[in-house]
Amino acid sequence: MSYSHLNQPLAAANVHSLVTDILANTVCFNDILNKLNGLYYPFMTHFDMELFYSRPVLSFFSSTQAIVGDTYPENVIWDHDKTQRFIDILSCYRNDIENERQAFIYQESHNKKQLKNYVHSLMNHYSRLLFIRIDLKYAKETSHHVTIEDFDYHMSKFRELIGKAKNCKPKSCFEHLQGNAWAIEQGGEEGGLHCHLLLMYDGSERQNDWYIAKEVGEKWKEVTAGLGEYYSYHDKERKQQYKQHDKLGIGMIHQNNPIEVENAVASALYLTKPSKNEQQLKLWLPNMRTFGHGIYRTKKRRGLPE
Repeated sequence: MSYSHLNQPLAAANVHSLVTDILANTVCFNDILNKLNGLYYPFMTHFDMELFYSRPVLSFFSSTQAIVGDTYPENVIWDHDKTQRFIDILSCYRNDIENERQAFIYQESHNKKQLKNYVHSLMNHYSRLLFIRIDLKYAKETSHHVTIEDFDYHMSKFRELIGKAKNCKPKSCFEHLQGNAWAIEQGGEEGGLHCHLLLMYDGSERQNDWYIAKEVGEKWKEVTAGLGEYYSYHDKERKQQYKQHDKLGIGMIHQNNPIEVENAVASALYLTKPSKNEQQLKLWLPNMRTFGHGIYRTKKRRGLPE
């Protein structure tokens, strides 16, 4: 398999997956050898000491360097002996990797509690809210052009637009936005960088959730200069499926309907699922945020005491 197409996030994601598969004993020796010969060079080409990496990725780097040292990556061939030594050394990092996994689960649990309180506060304040759920990502055919720096820049610009929602122009896709939450993740071997986004609008002012979701998605494509694409949960067929099972938690949510509120909270909490540890970032910039939500108590929130 050729790995020449791998860019910085994809190379890190593939290495992360290889390490976790090895430690879980779900990959055979020959596959490990072949993947080392395919992954090592592109990974080392993109490795940047200025970035932060997940423990599996750092363990890969340390284990390989202990074997090949300063040998130029293009000259390294992973034979049977080197591969076995790599596997043996890698096992020494098992505890570090598990500790990071537990820390991720703890942080996600904390984020989940915060988000739940935030959504409940908004639902208690407004008689109805329009919930929009959309995933922001990149087109598969262009994702190899996107670095972690690009993604961070695009997300920062997009969050700026959300932050200015109170002062946005009429007819903007963020007009009457009252709450938001976002979570940044990265896929496994495909390494896709993406963002789960929740937007909550004043239901007395905005109604058409499908149209708003489309507008927001198009805004993401604009911010990314055409590299981005999006997935909307607001297609009629998809919503109907959820509705048939009393699980619809997007669209118009009424404060006085406990089932709607419960479903909306459940839909929101997908952003902070502790069990999704395989979706953690494999590399990130210093001080890069992976989760956030709006502020409930603001001076501009109608009906709140000054």
